[in-house]
Amino acid sequence: MKALKVLTLTIPLLTVGCASITQGTTQTITFNLEPKEVICQITRDGDGVLGNVTYNNPSITVGKDKDDIVVSCKAAGYKPKVIKMVSSVQTAGVAGGFFLDLGITDMITGAMYKYQDSVTVALDKD
Repeated sequence: MKALKVLTLTIPLLTVGCASITQGTTQTITFNLEPKEVICQITRDGDGVLGNVTYNNPSITVGKDKDDIVVSCKAAGYKPKVIKMVSSVQTAGVAGGFFLDLGITDMITGAMYKYQDSVTVALDKD
């Protein structure tokens, strides 16, 4: 009977999992860009340039992190635009981390954080 109580208490803790396991440490972000000529540079404090996205190559995979991402877009004949993508905490990272390792692993790997999955950028004519 004692073994049953132990299993009843430990199985939920083991199945919650931390965000590193359940959500991963990277994320793909897709951009909807207008006009077709737009080029956006993706940067993050401490990491510098993460890459570029264009109309024909609109996705980028980034490591999850607590720091926000800055998207700087430009195209000839259009006003440049800068967008800040704010990093937010995922529920899975908080709940799983609380039960398993107090969230230390998820904080170190960045797995407890998440950015928007998609972003729309429309430049205005000059």
